[in-house]
Amino acid sequence: MSIGRETADLILAEARAMIEESGDNAFRVTELASRCNVAIGLLYHYFKDRDGLIAAVRESQFLAHIESDVAMLSNIVSHEGDLDAVLKILVDDFSDPRNKMRNEFRLDRMDALVAARHNPDLLQRLTEAEARLTAEIVATVQQAKIDGLVDPAVDDKALAFMLEVIPLGTALSNVYGDYMPDPEAWRALLTRMLVSLLPPS
Repeated sequence: MSIGRETADLILAEARAMIEESGDNAFRVTELASRCNVAIGLLYHYFKDRDGLIAAVRESQFLAHIESDVAMLSNIVSHEGDLDAVLKILVDDFSDPRNKMRNEFRLDRMDALVAARHNPDLLQRLTEAEARLTAEIVATVQQAKIDGLVDPAVDDKALAFMLEVIPLGTALSNVYGDYMPDPEAWRALLTRMLVSLLPPS
């Protein structure tokens, strides 16, 4: 990694920490420069302006961990073609509503979506990022069809959408209280749904 990339990543990480601590309104570029021990001019060398910094933070929240998840799923489908391994990662990892670390990732993605609600530039940035991500998921779905893991009749985009919607939606576990399903019942339902996507025997 180049020195420039390392510096930009350091600035972005510190900006994200500040925004997650205090929110967008309290974010001060002068404080960021001080924390990073760099001149304000250097910040603007890597990021257009304050809004650009905030947008970069929101994009990093939106993509954090999901990119590596998609790469992991793609690797399992491409190199193993193992239904049990695919089910394990989708059901026991990606869609586990009781996984506290994953819940944080999901809420970060939602934070970014909420921030884009009245910010057309950020919305466009997240839309472009999501397009890149979805293209990878669709390619993985297509490979799964070739490997006999998914019925060719299943729509690629519909399945790609479902594979993101279900894990993100499990963030509702934060407020579901006594109505949270039993872990085994949830696992059984997800497994049943995913197995139904197999090609007809």
